[in-house]
Amino acid sequence: MAYLFKDTERAARRLEVLATVFAPASRAFQQDIVQVPPQLAVDLGCGPGYTTHLLAETTQCVRAVGLDSSEYFIALAQQNATERLEFLRHDVTRLPFPGGPSDLISCRMLLTHLRDPQAVIELWATQLHPHGLLLLEEVEGIDIKLPLFRSYLEIVAAMMAHQENMLYIGSLLDQQRNVHGLIRRMSRVYRLPVSTKQAATMFYLNIQTWKDQPFVQQHFAADVIENMEQELQELSENSTSEGEIEWSMRQIAYERII
Repeated sequence: MAYLFKDTERAARRLEVLATVFAPASRAFQQDIVQVPPQLAVDLGCGPGYTTHLLAETTQCVRAVGLDSSEYFIALAQQNATERLEFLRHDVTRLPFPGGPSDLISCRMLLTHLRDPQAVIELWATQLHPHGLLLLEEVEGIDIKLPLFRSYLEIVAAMMAHQENMLYIGSLLDQQRNVHGLIRRMSRVYRLPVSTKQAATMFYLNIQTWKDQPFVQQHFAADVIENMEQELQELSENSTSEGEIEWSMRQIAYERII
């Protein structure tokens, strides 16, 4: 898997910001669907571990395991491991998962980076105990009022399409109603307003990781990217605006029935 935003120190800082921004959406989703604390909860694409800590805190699971293919991210996550929280390097598209079947599997903004996400979901389903839950959170859309943000996201969407990935994958996942061995328990859109400063910070850290990619250099003028980076930096440092960007997060919960 070629991850667009890489796994550098800068990428880790971005994930820290992202964790703060999207925690309210994930927490509400987990609280609304998880009725019984799982024995084992698995967090796919855990990065430096922020989502795993949130999952453990919200679901009150006995044990949580975060999986990620990045050696660097797992090393960061392991610095905050506990008796309840474990972090392992593993390609989440390969089975079986370490530790065997679990009671809950969760991932946020991961399927957007994987090819053939429907097939991947069916693979993940095999790693659940009967009546185990699979929780998916992906972007369905982003409501944008600021032209700078719109231009930025158009470039990101183009890069992802070039890699045969989708930025706005939520609606596609919602259409996949029948998954072998699973029954869908919830599918909803959670709307999350984000401050201009927070969005600009995420985008500014992102653009530094992909601005030198061959695709970008071939399809977008260098001065356009440079100006965009400077404007994002300015907003990340000084903006006090609200109401200029809102994420629509598709939240889908499956239960394994066989």
